[in-house]
Amino acid sequence: MMTYNLRNRNSLNTRGTYFGSSGSDTESYDSDPDFGTPTRARRPRRSLPRAAGIRIPGSEGENSGWNTQRKRSGGRPLRSSGTREEHRRGLTERHKRRRTNFSLVPHVPVTKRSVVSWMIGLGIVKANEVVWYVDKPSGNILAEGIATREGIHCICCSRLVTVREFEVHAGRKTNRPYEHIVRAVSQRSLLACQIKAWEHKDEQERRKFNYIQPAPKAVDKNDDACMICADGGDLVCCENCPSTFHAKCIFMESIPQGEWLCFYCVCKYCGTANGMLKKCGQCEKLYHSNCGGENLNLMNNAAYVFCGKSCMQIHEKFQRLLGVRNDLRDGLSWTLIQRRNQPLNGSSADDNYTRIECNSKIAVAWQVMNECFLSTIDRHTRANIVQSIVYNRGSNFTRINYGGFYTAILEKGDEIICAASIRVHGKLLAEMPFIGTRERYRRQGMANILEKCIESTLCSMDIEKLVIPSMNDLTSMWMDKYFFARIEDESLKQALSVYNMVMFPAQVVKLHKTLAMLPDLNQGPPESAEEL
Repeated sequence: MMTYNLRNRNSLNTRGTYFGSSGSDTESYDSDPDFGTPTRARRPRRSLPRAAGIRIPGSEGENSGWNTQRKRSGGRPLRSSGTREEHRRGLTERHKRRRTNFSLVPHVPVTKRSVVSWMIGLGIVKANEVVWYVDKPSGNILAEGIATREGIHCICCSRLVTVREFEVHAGRKTNRPYEHIVRAVSQRSLLACQIKAWEHKDEQERRKFNYIQPAPKAVDKNDDACMICADGGDLVCCENCPSTFHAKCIFMESIPQGEWLCFYCVCKYCGTANGMLKKCGQCEKLYHSNCGGENLNLMNNAAYVFCGKSCMQIHEKFQRLLGVRNDLRDGLSWTLIQRRNQPLNGSSADDNYTRIECNSKIAVAWQVMNECFLSTIDRHTRANIVQSIVYNRGSNFTRINYGGFYTAILEKGDEIICAASIRVHGKLLAEMPFIGTRERYRRQGMANILEKCIESTLCSMDIEKLVIPSMNDLTSMWMDKYFFARIEDESLKQALSVYNMVMFPAQVVKLHKTLAMLPDLNQGPPESAEEL
């Protein structure tokens, strides 16, 4: 039997820059932006501003030089000015025309991050257009307002209100306000507008499956990065899937003889790949039906099978929480959402409404995360990590498979002000690689509130540990204020190495917390930033 050959990928590590899942390009990991986030690195100013669709003299083509003569439509070159004064007036006039042209590209300040604002941004709903709340059975108009990025300007009380408040003003409480609010001109409901916005080409691109295809003539089609640390070098490769590992990262004492299969290609219980393996719908590990120590429920939904009772219960609890608005104090609420292409639990009107609203809020949550973190691009596959996590995109590469992620959002009225990504790998472990708060709400304890809601939910599911990443300079904050601890125990490190957690560069420290007690959700945020 042949000795297993290690694959050296040091030469392949130079493709692109990996910024890691722990934060933005230039900032340290700010998994709680309540503590202040460094501003984004400013781009160097150009000598001339650029705008989409406008050609600037000196940029390219026939205008590649300032001294090139411009041409009339008839083809004759323009004559140069006869006097200095005429030349000065000509420059002034051209400058005015350039300013006018650039002003055609509107600069829209980002205000609220809400479903209505998202649809206005995509052009599905027009800013400042009239909307009505319509009673479906009778067709009567019960309220009139104006849709804006800040909310709906209610005509009856002349103030901005949320979509839910607008429904209350109409004297109704259906809990499905988007279905009854219609655009006055087109008579299309805001629910139908959400469906159209979700099918926008930009949104379709953001939720595509992360399919990684090796070069046609590539002899070695395995991944170029270790599943645990994301670095290259001497890697042990799985013979069944593209996954690769450093021997030390998976606590392998000796290089295996012959073929070797990784943790994700064998039964989670017996460690073999013989016979038919099924994939758990919650932890996504493979298993043999007759291996688990827990009794399997043979009445499982055909769309999902589970490796055991605990995974089945966790999945069911998550499904019951999806789209449910949980009211907190001070006008805040939190909701668990996940991108879904099919109705959640059936084909009822409520299920369909919840699915559409969840998808819309996923798009808005991505906008919030994109504000908080600069692009985090995997240097080997060029996949956008944060975007893939928010849209829970799957992949044929296990390392960038984010199919099991949920997003927890904190809302103030209609506006999403804080968002976090969580994934549960089984009863032992949950991870939270990202949590971000919009700038105007930082240092007010918003991430603290959302993190407590997440902890409370995980505790109710009997999840044992929560793992997060942190940069060295922020570990003391997480340890002192949130009671996390460094993962130093070797047995714990080895236990965690078999889970497909989001990987981070070497400078990122993994912290963990034992979820033993339900946090008090009625406790307000600390009064000062120093107490966060």
